[in-house]
Amino acid sequence: MVREVRKTHPRAGTRKLMVYLGEALKQVNIKIGRNTLNRVLRENNLLVKKTKRFHITTDSKHFYNKSPNILKETELTHSEQVIVSDITYLKTDEGHAYLSLATDPYSKKIMGYAVDNNMRVDLVKKALKMAHRNMIFRHDTVIHHSDMGIQYCCPDYSELAEELNFTLSTTQSIV
Repeated sequence: MVREVRKTHPRAGTRKLMVYLGEALKQVNIKIGRNTLNRVLRENNLLVKKTKRFHITTDSKHFYNKSPNILKETELTHSEQVIVSDITYLKTDEGHAYLSLATDPYSKKIMGYAVDNNMRVDLVKKALKMAHRNMIFRHDTVIHHSDMGIQYCCPDYSELAEELNFTLSTTQSIV
C-alpha cells in the first residue's frame, strides 16, 4: 500500500500520507496518529530525504581584512544613509546566474544591481557603482554594509568603496 502512494505521489510528507491512507487504514481498523506514523516511517527509512536546494554565495574563509560591523550601532533615520550589498543565485533556462544587489534598507529601494554567470569582484563592483550613480542625496559618508564574502573584503572592492566615500561595515558572523 505504501509503495502505491510513493509511486503516485512523490515527495508526499506525513500529513499528505495521513490523507491518502486515511480510508485504507480505517478499513483495516488501524488507528495511528501523524506523529506515530512519522516515527514509523523514520525508523524504516521511508521518509523522503530533503535535497539541498540552495547555492552558497558567501566564501568568508579568506585572509582579507574584514571591517567592523558599524551597522548594528547605527539607527537608520534617512534614505541613503546605508547601502547593503549581497549576492543571490538565480536558476535560469541556460543554467544559472548570480545577482548582486545594493539596496537602501531605510527606503527598501534597490539602488544598484548586476547579473553575471560568475561571482567575481566585478559583479559586486558594478552593482556598487550603479548604486552610487543612483544616489540622490550626497551625504559626506555612507555606510556600505555586506557579509564577509571574499568579493566584499578584497582590496579591489574596498578601494573602490572608499573612493566613492563609503565607510565599510561587515557582518561579523554567519548564522
